[in-house]
Amino acid sequence: MSVKLKRLINPYEERMLEFLHTCVDENYKIHPQVSLCSFCELDSNLDWDLKKFLFSSSSVDALITNNDYKPCLVVDFQSSYHDYPEARERDRKKATLLALANVPLLYSRIKDFGLLHLYSQSEEVVCNLFTGNRRENAQALIRKYCQQSLSSDLQVTA
Repeated sequence: MSVKLKRLINPYEERMLEFLHTCVDENYKIHPQVSLCSFCELDSNLDWDLKKFLFSSSSVDALITNNDYKPCLVVDFQSSYHDYPEARERDRKKATLLALANVPLLYSRIKDFGLLHLYSQSEEVVCNLFTGNRRENAQALIRKYCQQSLSSDLQVTA
């Protein structure tokens, strides 16, 4: 019997992480493949199904934190795999837990030959990864969520 090493992330995730690095400055850190239970605390009133999901092997694709490692934003990379009912149910549970923890969630999905869709329940930005067309809109969306988190920290401590 043997154990083989495998890459932490696949090529699609690698491209998305590279893109995310162009969106944030030195005030933020990007962490790939982070388990939900490592940054979401259990509430005793949490539904049993969500508790079980929290401690399962579920993780987020990219967690952006400030320099104090406070979560600012989760970006979940979507593929056609996420169109299946089982995956949608896992995504729903993940979104519920993140909403309860007040951590914003954006989805990213590449469609139509290089069009990157970044979206939440309330907004969507599309940019062309090949031409760079509207790339600044996608970067601005990521920055907006990160800065909102940073400014809410400043308001709490002031």
